Amino acid sequence: MNIKKANRIFLLSVTLITFTIILKGYGDFSKLMGQTNIRYLEMAMMMMVIDWLFDGFILNIITETVHGNISYFRSLRITIIGQYYNAITPFSTGGQPVQVYLMSKDNISVTKGSTILFNKFIIYQMAVTFYSLTMLVSKIGFILNDAKAAIPFIAIGFLVNLVILVGIILLFYKPQWIRPIIVYCYKGLYKIKIIKDLNKHIDKLDTTMEEYEQSLSKIKENRATSIKLFLLTLIQLTCYFSITYFVYMALGLEGASFLDIIAVQSLVYMAASYIPTPGTAGASEGGYYILFKPLFTKNFIGYALLLWRSISYYFRLIITGLVALIDTIIRNRKAVV
Repeated sequence: MNIKKANRIFLLSVTLITFTIILKGYGDFSKLMGQTNIRYLEMAMMMMVIDWLFDGFILNIITETVHGNISYFRSLRITIIGQYYNAITPFSTGGQPVQVYLMSKDNISVTKGSTILFNKFIIYQMAVTFYSLTMLVSKIGFILNDAKAAIPFIAIGFLVNLVILVGIILLFYKPQWIRPIIVYCYKGLYKIKIIKDLNKHIDKLDTTMEEYEQSLSKIKENRATSIKLFLLTLIQLTCYFSITYFVYMALGLEGASFLDIIAVQSLVYMAASYIPTPGTAGASEGGYYILFKPLFTKNFIGYALLLWRSISYYFRLIITGLVALIDTIIRNRKAVV
């Protein structure tokens, strides 16, 4: 079974489980639907759209810095299509190759495209790590008192983010330290026969490290732009995390502040973002249920989870998938002509 087929089966399974839960709780859910404030749900969907707009804006700024002038709408198209492929692949790794390909169609070389996306990845990773760790510190009391079951889940996410943050810092200031560590890991994998061609992997590593250094030099040369992008990414993350806040408001609940909601949502994101399932399916739902149950209570948490996932994942999957489909049809027609 190939990876694509396995991903589709997994997504289908999670979707079926979700709908099974819906059908079992249909009586309660149908009652809650009648009490739901639709305007707040519309605002939640708007936050998802704004997330895309910011993502396109950030990509556009980086592209113009590295490559030159490009229209915002082209950057937005590349962003949205990339988000679709990220949503259907483990670790969100499917979008970047597609985005590099789309950039090449806009006369942006593969090397430049890779540099642009790596710049974006570094800034995004620094922002999301800073955001999540800050919120973790601010909500440590809540976790210890009301979400003890999520501690192992959060701890793994915390450690992974911490390792990545340290790696980024080393890439910035001591990139020469990274290569020996990775080569050592490669040799270990070669000895246990997970890697077959050691020299091929080392050569690829050297090429990648060269691209990394080029990307880092761009960031260092444009510190003002990098700070601007960092702040824009924090705003983007806030919009995405606030989806749950508007779900909370749609249910007419009170007691938790906007900061409480986005803080807990950032912890869900941090904990689930490195689970190797398409769209972090399964992990996101589990983390959401455990961490938000004290805020939504057992009467609302299932319905809230359904609304949040429908907007943050399925709505995104449908819209970005349609954009990707339309783009493919248009490009195929142009190729025929």
